[in-house]
Amino acid sequence: MNNPMLKIAIILGSTRPGRNGEVVSHWIYEIAKKRNDADFELVDIKDFNLPLLDEPISAAASMGQYSKEHTKIWSAKIDSFDAYVFVTAEYNHGIPGALKGIIRLQALLAMVALAGCAP
Repeated sequence: MNNPMLKIAIILGSTRPGRNGEVVSHWIYEIAKKRNDADFELVDIKDFNLPLLDEPISAAASMGQYSKEHTKIWSAKIDSFDAYVFVTAEYNHGIPGALKGIIRLQALLAMVALAGCAP
């Protein structure tokens, strides 16, 4: 029986112009892709143009039924991975707002799924 390799996303978690994380995430990806025990993909949240809080219904209440195409695309992308590595900056002793937004969205979806309410 063949076990499929884990799919791991290396997520660049800043959208700020001039961000240093871009160089760091590419460096991590170049090292990671030399491994033969998992598949790695670099995912830049900047590429998804995800505005904060633009879905009319919260992630938990929507149960994955999003109205915005960019949210559907993001959710499908993230759902395709088994694990995540976050490359992020520190802003005011915390993570960037763009990364915080996507983590909250996915955390709410995970809680709904764990409760057995996912579609």
